[in-house]
Parts: sequence; structure tokens; C-alpha cells
Amino acid sequence: MKRKTTRLLALAFFLFFIEVSFAQNLGVNIIAASPQNEFSNNVKNMGFGIGVEGLLYFNTGSIPFGVGLNLGFINYGNENLNVPLSTTLPGVTVNLSRTNNLANFHLLFQLTTNGKSMRPYLDLLFGGNYLFTESKVTDEDQGTDIASSSNISDYAWSYGFGGGILIKVYEPSRDEMNDLGVLYLDLKARYLRGTEAEYLTEGSIIGHPNGTVTLLPSISKTDLLQIQIGVTAQFNSLSF
Repeated sequence: MKRKTTRLLALAFFLFFIEVSFAQNLGVNIIAASPQNEFSNNVKNMGFGIGVEGLLYFNTGSIPFGVGLNLGFINYGNENLNVPLSTTLPGVTVNLSRTNNLANFHLLFQLTTNGKSMRPYLDLLFGGNYLFTESKVTDEDQGTDIASSSNISDYAWSYGFGGGILIKVYEPSRDEMNDLGVLYLDLKARYLRGTEAEYLTEGSIIGHPNGTVTLLPSISKTDLLQIQIGVTAQFNSLSF
């Protein structure tokens, strides 16, 4: 399973950089993600992260059609503990930090308008979520890394829809010679349906006095409601 998901991630990032190099629009967004339905029964807190996306538009009259790629990274839980370095050295403690994360990658299809100052749009997304938990041990005084490992990971297919509005905040004058056309404030919301996956939440890794660890993973669908705010740059010409 890990090899399969690693290959999928590598392919997604490869396609993303191809898309960005030819993108007409490039955006960066801050994400607030709220687990929905079954997912919310196990993950009680909001997730926060960052997303990037590139879009190539095809003008077909008054409703331009865009195709691109969206990538996002969301952290949906953290734990920090002081634990003994080993069972034979109970007086020596280290910092143990755990992060529960979700990376998503989607093909993005967008319908928008040719508005001058505001451009509302609708999105359709098809892709997947990669859920993983990482643990890291650091020195209590120095803060240097001692060891790290991935506790569990899984993949889920994801699809959904959304909408938003681009609000123009900057446009260069005709005398300015550059590739940047317009800079927009980007406000959007997306509802993403995720298929079933296995993942960890806060408190689902239990350590025992003999040094062993018990994992208590949850299994459910992985639906998310995302609210995003960011900046999108429109370019006048494509870069090769």
C-alpha cells in the first residue's frame, strides 16, 4: 500500500510542476478544513493547512473553462509528550511529537466569467487523499531530532465541488511590461467526498511501560468541508 501511494504522490507532484510551468493562473491558499459525517465522529477538531493550484483557461465566449491541478496539505491533530528515553533510563526524558496529516491532490475543472473586477466561479474536483501520522523524538534541552518514523498511512479517493469569487486587488498599467496580468483575492468553499481510509487521531497511539506501543486506528469515509482564502495571479503569457 505504501509503494502504491508513494507512486501516486510522485505522479501528482510531477503533473503539478508540468501544469505550473504552463499555468495561466497560479494561486496559493490558506485552508480551514472541517471533517464531515463519519469522519467528524473520529476527528473532532478543525484542520488547517495550505494549498496551491494552477489553471489553464480556454476562452469559449463569456464563460471561460479552466483545467488544472490542485494540491493541499492539512494538519488535523498534534500531540506533544515528555516520555522516558528508554525503560532502562527512566530518569532521562525526551520530547515526543506526533502529527496527523492529510495531503490531497485533485484534477480541477472550473467555469468562470470574464468579469473585470469580480469573477465568480464553480469547481469540480477528482483525485485523492493521503492520510498519514508521523512521530518525532527530539532532545528536551537542545531541540535536535533524535529519531522519526511514520506510524500509519492510507489512501482514499476524493471528489467534490465548490465555488468562490476572485476579487481584483492589483492590475499593472499599460506602461508596465511584465507577464503578470491581474492579482486577485481568492475566496472559496469546497465540499469533498472521500472514500474509506484507515487513519490515526489524537490519543490513538498508546505507549506501555515495557516500551511497546499499541495503535488504535479509525476507519471511516473521509469527507471534508474546506474554506479557503488566498491570492491568485493571472499571467498574460504562458511560460515554457
